[in-house]
Amino acid sequence: MRQPSELLAFLTAWLVLAAAACAQSPLPSWEPPAATHTPLFAPPRSGEMALGYEDGGPVGRVSRAEDRITRLPPVFEPPADRGGGADSQVGYEPLRTAMTCGVGSSPQPIVGRFGLLPPAPLEASPLPTEALACSPPHQEKGGEDFPEVEFHPPHTDPRACLVGCDDGDFSADAFYAPYDPCAERDVYHGKSLIPTQRPWVERGLPFYAAGPIPVSGTEWGATNLSQKKFYVYGDLRTAIAENGNVGPDKTILAKRLNLELDYWFTSTERLHGFVGPLQDGGNFTRIEEGRFESEFDLFNADTDTLFFEGDLGQILGGFKGEYAQYDLPFTVGLVPLLFQNGVWTQDAMIGGAVTLPAKNSARLDWSNFDVTFFAGLDRVSSGAFGFDEGAGHVLGAHTFVDVRGGYLEMGYGFADDGRGLGRSYHNLGVSYTRRYLNAVSNSVRVILNTGQDPVAGPQTADGVLLLVENTLITKNPYNVFPYMNFFIGLDRPQPLARAGAFGGVLFNTGILFQSDALTGYPTLDATGNNTMGVSLGLDLLAPDYNQQLIVEAAFLQTFGEDATRNALGDQVGVGVRWQKPLSTATLIRADAMAGWLDNSEDITGARVEYRWKF
Repeated sequence: MRQPSELLAFLTAWLVLAAAACAQSPLPSWEPPAATHTPLFAPPRSGEMALGYEDGGPVGRVSRAEDRITRLPPVFEPPADRGGGADSQVGYEPLRTAMTCGVGSSPQPIVGRFGLLPPAPLEASPLPTEALACSPPHQEKGGEDFPEVEFHPPHTDPRACLVGCDDGDFSADAFYAPYDPCAERDVYHGKSLIPTQRPWVERGLPFYAAGPIPVSGTEWGATNLSQKKFYVYGDLRTAIAENGNVGPDKTILAKRLNLELDYWFTSTERLHGFVGPLQDGGNFTRIEEGRFESEFDLFNADTDTLFFEGDLGQILGGFKGEYAQYDLPFTVGLVPLLFQNGVWTQDAMIGGAVTLPAKNSARLDWSNFDVTFFAGLDRVSSGAFGFDEGAGHVLGAHTFVDVRGGYLEMGYGFADDGRGLGRSYHNLGVSYTRRYLNAVSNSVRVILNTGQDPVAGPQTADGVLLLVENTLITKNPYNVFPYMNFFIGLDRPQPLARAGAFGGVLFNTGILFQSDALTGYPTLDATGNNTMGVSLGLDLLAPDYNQQLIVEAAFLQTFGEDATRNALGDQVGVGVRWQKPLSTATLIRADAMAGWLDNSEDITGARVEYRWKF
């Protein structure tokens, strides 16, 4: 018997010849041939083409004159009927095609070879053993430099029969446009880099690099390769403002320089610092009412950061000469911590944190979650301690969970009063964010303070703050964002840690609660201390995302005792913000607001800021 590869080659050649014959003479139709026999080795008649040969004889013919396939040799005939004599035959099944006939016409699917109905099964007696027998192989002598080759005759199932060829059986030829060498070259050479702003200082491996990177070092181990690089980047902000806070109006021109210093040892280990040399605490270098106020401090632990972060699994794996068996990112130093979008925690403190990343729980139906444990030993900013950064310590944990089509964030922290004044307390923050009915994106946040028992004076951290943030999903979901944010604060709720420079806990509720951290731009009361209110706004992005416009109105109502509340009365405000990038590195921003305050002077503000990123 021939090998499968030889049989496949034979069938392929047979089909190619059949296709070539059909291409020369399309077959409009096919009719079952008459039940007549022709000799197996009869030579082709004039005008016919043999489709194949077996031991020198044709096994199929196409008549070019009649444009049809003639009678098949007996070896391809169906088996005899069960009742069978030699003349009893099973009728041929009509030709089934997948497409209608016609050259150049659009193919029309019909029930056929590739249709829904299979062909009727043949009813025939089992094949005799001799019908499946293979002919013995024969030897052919090779040439002078070739060995003898043994050929096996093809073994074909007697039930196989030759079928006609139709143009619908083949897809259309590929379309080849005229060759354009310039267009082919532009696939590779017609590209250009996207314009980006590079870091101010760029040493070692470039921030944006084209092509292969240099060979990595092995100082941290062969499995934790080092690629040293040092960057300095940040922005320079210049703003002029006319602010009417409670008191006389002031015209201020202020500058702020933010510098990020980044030194990478490996892809997971780095030393990072942030400095603002043109500021001292919350005061910035400025010209205020014609007076120049210089504020220069190269490093201030109240506002700056300096920390090391890495992955303990990668570090130990590199030292041991093996791949990391686990991921355990950690950080130590003067570390900035931000949890729950900055509402629960946003502060830099001396301490550390470690995270268990990328976990899951089938029992809780949590597809992904991580847990971070943290400790702040010094420089903790909290209203519970009167923003005395040397008075308190914090210890806690926070988790982020993908669950039920949304994001669940939970954090617990214990704030310890190091002054012995009884201001220690427990702080719990929970938030859940998801979309509903593809109509609204919603976040619900709760901060709970409990357990404080001061030695003297009122409690500084107690009560509950509820924030509900909603953004409607419009027909233009990438450019139009109507939002409605609600809040209610009972007693004096505090975030676990929040630097005073970042504003109050309602910082993200709306632009009327956001200061600019530069010129003293006025805001409504953002403490959430015995107040409730709503912020309604519309955020618009241009179709090409080259500018933004926000308009907002906010209302705040007070309740409880005036003596224990920060806001003296109800407040109403309106505000607007517009910003536009001028280049890949610069932008301009303008803000304006007006607020009407009960039991206090009204407030107004207008500012324009130019920002250069590097």
